[in-house]
Formats: sequence, structure tokens, C-alpha cells
Amino acid sequence: MAARPAPPVEVRPAAAADIPGCARLGARLSRLHHRMDPARFFTVPDLEAGYAWWLAKERRNPKAAVLAAVRRRGATETVVGYAYGRLEPRDWNSLREACGMGIDVIVEPRLRGGGVGTRLVEALSAALAARGAPSMVIEVAARNPKAQRAFAGMGFRPTMLEMVRELPLTPPRRRARPRPPAPRPPPRR
Repeated sequence: MAARPAPPVEVRPAAAADIPGCARLGARLSRLHHRMDPARFFTVPDLEAGYAWWLAKERRNPKAAVLAAVRRRGATETVVGYAYGRLEPRDWNSLREACGMGIDVIVEPRLRGGGVGTRLVEALSAALAARGAPSMVIEVAARNPKAQRAFAGMGFRPTMLEMVRELPLTPPRRRARPRPPAPRPPPRR
């Protein structure tokens, strides 16, 4: 029996109806990072709702791009990947010029390796360039060498390596309160 070809995937700016699917994938990406290094990456209850709120807001931001990779089967559309990025100004702290920052890129695991991720990255690059970005910077988890190789294969080069060390918790210092003056002995007569 011959395998049926997979339904085509369309990469497009995310529509309002795509946001729940993008949020589901964003929450998955957040949980993946948290599993890789829980001391570095936070997670909160109901990540999906937080991502939905944020991505809906960013979808209307002229400096941001939220893209959906959508697979259509009949009248049903399913978000199978998404990418999110935004314009960032020059950053003196990291000595980074103004650029397009690729923040999230994720594809459903069963569709990885088929070019959907590359199409998302290329569409995000084009969207950020159209907004005036001269370059695109993307951060990749240190414990995700597969993603690092994929981005290197798309022409990204490593420039920085973030390193983290937890610090011991010390109680905040209390400000010394001025002491009231010592009582004076009564005058001698």
C-alpha cells in the first residue's frame, strides 16, 4: 500500500483563529526549555492562556511578526508550527545592533525534518526584513544541539554563549535604625 502524501502546509501571518494553536506550541516550547534547565527557564500554570494573550497582543504590534504553519484537511485547519519575532533596538548591554530577534520557532514533532521549520524561519526573516531589520538574531538552548545544527544549516552563526550560575540566597540587609540617645544622668547639685 503506497503512503499518501502529507497534506500541504501553508506558512502565513497568524490569523486570530490561529492564536490558540500557536499558544499551545509556545507553551510546549516553554515546557521543553524548563525541562532542559528548570533553574534557568521559568514556567507558570496555564502557559497556554499566557501565550494566547501575549501572541494576540504581538500580532497587532507593527514591530512584531507572528506566523503560523497551518495544515488543511478538508475544511479543518490545524496549526502545526509557529514562529514569532520582533524588531529590537540597539542594546548596549549585549553590544547588539538593532536587529530582528527570532524569539520562538517550533514545529510539531511528527512534521519535523520536512522543511516546515525552514519555511517558518525564512518567512520570519522576510517579515522582519520588511519591517526594517538588517539581520536576525536567534537564541537556541545550549542543550538543544539538534536545533543548533538546524539553524547553522540555515546560515546562522554562533556569536554568544549564555552562562548561568545560581547565587546563594542571602537575606536582604536591614538598614540600621538610628538609636535613640542614651538617657542623660540627672544634673548634680
